[in-house]
Amino acid sequence: MKKILVSCDDLGISEGINSAIKKCSERGVISSTSIVANGNFYEHALNNVINKIPIENYGLHLNLTEGKALFRDKTNDLTHKNNHFKFSAKMLFFKNFFDQKKELKIAVYNELKTQIEKVIKDGIKLSHFDSHEHIHHSPWIFKIIEDLGKEFNIKKIRFVNEKLVIKNYFKDIFYKSKNLNYLKHLIINFNKKKIKNSFISTDYFFGLLNSGKIKSDELFLYLDSIDENKITEICFHPSDEIDEKKENLKSFYSHENRKLEKNFLLGTEFKSYIQNNKIRLTSFSEIN
Repeated sequence: MKKILVSCDDLGISEGINSAIKKCSERGVISSTSIVANGNFYEHALNNVINKIPIENYGLHLNLTEGKALFRDKTNDLTHKNNHFKFSAKMLFFKNFFDQKKELKIAVYNELKTQIEKVIKDGIKLSHFDSHEHIHHSPWIFKIIEDLGKEFNIKKIRFVNEKLVIKNYFKDIFYKSKNLNYLKHLIINFNKKKIKNSFISTDYFFGLLNSGKIKSDELFLYLDSIDENKITEICFHPSDEIDEKKENLKSFYSHENRKLEKNFLLGTEFKSYIQNNKIRLTSFSEIN
């Protein structure tokens, strides 16, 4: 029997995202979500989502590229003087071509450790790691996360092993090119070969080439191509109808496609596909 793990990212980023994830967990088809410890609406998620939905264990959406760092150090190589992160995801990946300064590695370790400690202190039970913009697939960062996994006894991680399905690859070329999804796919696959994953992960992942715009036809084609007895994580980014522009978010967070993904998770099409194809919904807590 095929198994799918349906994840929603970015809990804690905005009120609209928090609201959508709550609705999808209560009435839709999702089995996992991951929280951003330094998100502007982290406290809102704590008070309005955590412990109020069927999900018992959460992923930690490790973040090194957006917003303010939680670890405060005036000499921090990871941040500007205002404590905002200074590097983009592309730059963090680019740094794999060079030996990293000890000071930067220490800064990354301290920041990620602080994020882990924050959510644990707040009573959130962690099932796994994943990351904002997939930065954990940068090999030098992955090694740091491995050390933290051992330190905090977290044994599972999202591993972006997205199977290439030719029928899907060339669909919606303009969108995938404009949003650099082809480039992301190439970079992740290149770096994945340099990582020896010691964590427990799903067999496959869906949501990289289609990041920001998951359509039912491509998703179902992808799942049809997966062998029996394999587990696939599907990554969604739902958002609600709340006006998020007033929250000064990037356009990616308030894009109409997020609302379409929310409606897809709340609708009957996906549920019917799962039922008709005898697919079992699972979570990170259940995989081993």
